[in-house]
Amino acid sequence: MEVNRREFLVGSTSALAGLVVAFNIPSMMKGAIAAEATPAAAGAIPTPNAFIQIAPDNTITMVINKLEMGQGVNTSMAQLLAEELECDWKSIRSVSAPVNAVYNHTVFHTQMTGGSSALSSSWDQHRKIGAGMREMLKTAAANRWKVSPSEVKAENGFIHHKGKKFSYGELAAEANALELPKNPPLKTKNFKIIGKSMKRVDAADKSNGKAIFGMDVRIPGMVYAVIARPHIEGGKISSYEEKAAKKIPGVLDVVKFGENIAVLGQNTYAAKAGIEALNVKFKDGIQEENSTDKWMASFKDQANKKGLIAKELGNIDEAMKGAKTFVEAEYEFPFLAHAPMEPLNCTINFDGKKADIWSGHQMPTIDGMTAASIFGIKPELVNVQTVYAGGSFGRRASKTSDYIALSCELAKIIKKPVKVAFTRENDMHGGYYRPMNFHKVKLGFDEKNKFVGWQHHIVGQTVIGGSVFESMMVKDGLESTITEGISDTLYQIENFRVEQTRAKTPMTTLWWRSVGHTHTAYAMETMIDELAVATKTDAMKLREDMLKKSPRHLAVLKLLKKHTGWGSKKAPKGRAWGLAIHESFGSVVGNVVEASMENGMPKIHKVWSAVHCGTVVNPEVAKTQVESSIVFGLSAALHQEISVKAGVIQQNNFDDYPVLRIQDMPKVEVFFVETTEPPTGLGEPGLPPVAPALANAVYQLTQKRVRVLPFSKGLKA
Repeated sequence: MEVNRREFLVGSTSALAGLVVAFNIPSMMKGAIAAEATPAAAGAIPTPNAFIQIAPDNTITMVINKLEMGQGVNTSMAQLLAEELECDWKSIRSVSAPVNAVYNHTVFHTQMTGGSSALSSSWDQHRKIGAGMREMLKTAAANRWKVSPSEVKAENGFIHHKGKKFSYGELAAEANALELPKNPPLKTKNFKIIGKSMKRVDAADKSNGKAIFGMDVRIPGMVYAVIARPHIEGGKISSYEEKAAKKIPGVLDVVKFGENIAVLGQNTYAAKAGIEALNVKFKDGIQEENSTDKWMASFKDQANKKGLIAKELGNIDEAMKGAKTFVEAEYEFPFLAHAPMEPLNCTINFDGKKADIWSGHQMPTIDGMTAASIFGIKPELVNVQTVYAGGSFGRRASKTSDYIALSCELAKIIKKPVKVAFTRENDMHGGYYRPMNFHKVKLGFDEKNKFVGWQHHIVGQTVIGGSVFESMMVKDGLESTITEGISDTLYQIENFRVEQTRAKTPMTTLWWRSVGHTHTAYAMETMIDELAVATKTDAMKLREDMLKKSPRHLAVLKLLKKHTGWGSKKAPKGRAWGLAIHESFGSVVGNVVEASMENGMPKIHKVWSAVHCGTVVNPEVAKTQVESSIVFGLSAALHQEISVKAGVIQQNNFDDYPVLRIQDMPKVEVFFVETTEPPTGLGEPGLPPVAPALANAVYQLTQKRVRVLPFSKGLKA
């Protein structure tokens, strides 16, 4: 795939006129855009000016190969490049990368944002790119001065030598002609940009309205569309009122394709009003049998049978035979929607020969391939343009490109530029969900009340199935995302068995912020709390004892003790503290939640969060990531579920799928373990431990264990 400079400038919708460093993506062999394309060899450095571009006025543009969806990746990724480049942060701007294999994820062989891996996967790569360009600029300056590159110094966007200096802009063209050094020296300390809360590069545009999100894209001659689709897999259109829809002012047409139906309008409002008037009804062959209650009952039955063994330590059968007392628990976790603040959307211009697509693409490679297949054109004729996204939480990383595919199918039929907006109701009714899960747990104790064994069976629907990652993440029928956080726990458990059963329902599933850890952390950390109660051990002390071989966990617990005063202080009267700690995506996060009970529901007053995530690239961005996870996790734990009755999803919008309101938001304090280790994940790890920490606080207040989520349902169970 050849991308010349002009195509890049148009494709990125950026005004970078005057760039003197050519945009130089190497030609890729046939199929390089495909999801299975081979990434750059391990340790290799992609062409630096595919990521960094320098203009004559010394403006530096960082091309970011991850989706900016609110998490601050445009800033933190730019910090990795800028630190080694030795440039002036005020000269930095960021744009989204076009689709090309040079921008592939360093692990997953496709261009994508996910798995809380943006910084961890790019830590070495991006610093080497920045360092490589720095050395090229130094060599260019040294050549002008006819001195050794070792005699010159790069600093703040200039190359210096004995009182003389050249700006990077003055040297860019000459530097571009030089060979990229294979092993440019990297900093190990004394960072100037990494570790600092640098001003976000997107802050101004997002504040003054200049930032372009998917919903903001406009192209000439565009019509607007809203699509109705079946609630569950296998659903078919049974009735709709076309005449009623066409009476709505601004409605242009009604288009049925497959078991989907769209209303076209002069604007999104008209299309939305039209789809409501259309009153589409769906039905499937076993409508009355499709309900979350019946599916959960089936999950419970399957949990009583043998599953595939995901983890086994010691001799659990002998241990449980000899046990005298037991603690048993069953957990029910509902389907959950992603509900990003900016609804899903896609704008397409397909002229029959080539296509342009604008959206907040979390997996642009897969989206582009899907579009090419639907349009019947070569992948290189699909120009995928990534714009800002207002949240995702996994939803825009669709393993089937579902909403992109539907939009392309419609665009192919109507032969007009079209913006498709998926309303919140639409996405809740026909979207992809965090799977429903059921846990059956049994702990055994001997005659001296010593803990002797842990049995755990998880029944859940696949997340990875049907994705390009299935061959990598499903082995011998075992799917790591179902048991992660339990089967790989670092708690020292002598006799331990974890079983897994992959169940089926007609619901479509997708990774949801922190994937399997969303439910495994809850079960694990509330059972650890039950173990503490059963053995009359302090919750903090028990975790310290069981995690004594994990210094990162101990560092997090130590930080929590320091800032909460656990052991020397207690919660205020009428309140209680709950503790939980969990590792996910390479990071360890511990929470202490302070809560009380009001009108039968918990009131959260404060959350302390201690985090071990390696080097913190931007502390303020990192802090907001953790705070965001806490809001997201508490919202789901307290109130959220997707339920199905007679084949129909019951939830519609934030009125019956509520997020935490500002008056209910607790005070949050975030602390990071100081370390020089490389960065680990952060977008998701803050979420898993917050709900179990709350549950453990609720137990202290009520002596009741919440094992059915959300709390609004479980506290009544």
